[in-house]
Amino acid sequence: MSDASVQPRLPLLVKAAYGLADMGINVFVIFKGLLVFAFLVQFSGVDPALAGWVTSAVLVIDVITDPLMGWLSDRTGGRFGRRHPYIISGAVLMAVLMIVTFAVPSGLSQAASATWVFVFFALASIAFTMVVIPYGSLSVELTDSPQERATMTGWRMGAAGVGILLTGGAFPILTAPNGLALSHAMAMAVYAPIVIATIWIAAFSTYGRRNQDVTPSAPFGAQIQAALRNRRFVVLTLIYGVQTFGIAFITLGIPFAAAELIVTTGASGTLAVVWYLGSFSTAFALFILGSMASQIVWVTLSKAIGKQATLVLGILYYGIVLIGFYFVLPSSSGLEMGVSNLGLITLFVFLIGAANGCYQQLPWSMMPDLVDWSVERESFNIAGSFSGLWLLGQKVGNAIAPLVLGQLLALYGWVSSTNGGDVTQLPEAVDALRWALTLIPAGLMFISIPLYLLFDGMAKRSQR
Repeated sequence: MSDASVQPRLPLLVKAAYGLADMGINVFVIFKGLLVFAFLVQFSGVDPALAGWVTSAVLVIDVITDPLMGWLSDRTGGRFGRRHPYIISGAVLMAVLMIVTFAVPSGLSQAASATWVFVFFALASIAFTMVVIPYGSLSVELTDSPQERATMTGWRMGAAGVGILLTGGAFPILTAPNGLALSHAMAMAVYAPIVIATIWIAAFSTYGRRNQDVTPSAPFGAQIQAALRNRRFVVLTLIYGVQTFGIAFITLGIPFAAAELIVTTGASGTLAVVWYLGSFSTAFALFILGSMASQIVWVTLSKAIGKQATLVLGILYYGIVLIGFYFVLPSSSGLEMGVSNLGLITLFVFLIGAANGCYQQLPWSMMPDLVDWSVERESFNIAGSFSGLWLLGQKVGNAIAPLVLGQLLALYGWVSSTNGGDVTQLPEAVDALRWALTLIPAGLMFISIPLYLLFDGMAKRSQR
């Protein structure tokens, strides 16, 4: 049954404030999905294979803690509410631990550096879980209107884009030798106030609408069984995980592509100047700007033709532009000749970002609608557990990707460094990077769509 406190309409300021938390949340998303792996390989001299194991091991821990956090927040009650105590305290812990993760003492061996990062990265990930799982549960409890949720998700994705842009775009400039040359720990300290402030604004703006009911006691196993009974939810979770695995290759590969595949030598004009300022920052900024600019398109399209049809079209588009990007990026032989495709690279990075906007927007908008089916049928509160299980597919995809990419790069002879990647890579390693961040995710996008339509159709019929 739906909670009595559910309200079908929310003030605009509440929806905007709720979405603002995703700005701070996505600082951590970039930290874990892009910066840590690159920090180990390009700045700490850790072999790509070992860096992949470290990053994946932490994200596996994340997979385990997500459902547990959801179950715990469902069972929390009292005057402070189910979700808000975890969100408020977790924001502070997360910000501090991100700084400590990068504060690796100088002079440590490769193994010791990897161990330091593993320990504090794992603790930071647990703090992140304290925030993101209860926060996701609020979308189910604040309103039961699918249209309101779509609007809330639009605010979230807009704020997420800003957070990703601020981190992925500006962080490399803060740490670059020709930029401000800050240490990674000092640069992350710049972001700590942003993380805490945006998450706290969302928490305190929705605090008056908190659910204070004590959830009826339900074993963790019962929560899992409730989720498995919702077969359409399970299908979307699994497909989202497959797509996340592919997209993780893109985000993990961007720092390496910026160093090895984007050629600016011999280019001229304003476009070349922008890329000269920082290929990593420019590529990431274009990617996020495309994602942010596309949000209104995906929201409008979902209202016109439905969320599922929009998701299918968006993911097919994603696969097509990734294949195009493979042919735009120069091969190792093209790099030797100084081939420069800055114009096409700029266009395709923006188009890929626009496709990523669909991946960000639609599944998150569809998830609460599917959860409603179980809310109406279960005798205990399931919002928190479903939020934990929903992120399970995403976390598994993100956990596997660094391991696979790290082993792949090591297999082809990728050389780690301690100076930001200023080393000569083997042609085989550069070519492997090129197809790993384009063709692998494109193939996963194309595979995911027929699988989703097939199994969702079967699940839908079984739930009638």
